[in-house]
Amino acid sequence: MLTWKKEGLPADTLSMENAIMIMNSGRTSLVIDPATQASEWLKHSLKKANDNVEVLNHQDPKFNTTLELSIRFGKVLIIQEVDGVESLLVPILRKDLMQQGPRQVV
Repeated sequence: MLTWKKEGLPADTLSMENAIMIMNSGRTSLVIDPATQASEWLKHSLKKANDNVEVLNHQDPKFNTTLELSIRFGKVLIIQEVDGVESLLVPILRKDLMQQGPRQVV
């Protein structure tokens, strides 16, 4: 928790509890963060722990291509400024995967 504070996460109890949920959950996290403090901390924390982090804006013209490549190569993808969950993301968020030979596909 001290490391998270050093990386810019607010020191309040709610932020700490949310960080624990994000970092230890097996599910995909949806973070509502109007002040952008949590998203800045998350980007910094994940990039420090893993080089395969991609940050993408929801309105980016290359959204579909970047999403596909991130899934294919196992990158962590942070999607910012999401107005609503697109139907393209629903099976990915639910982890509806099928086995096709030695690999899993959406």
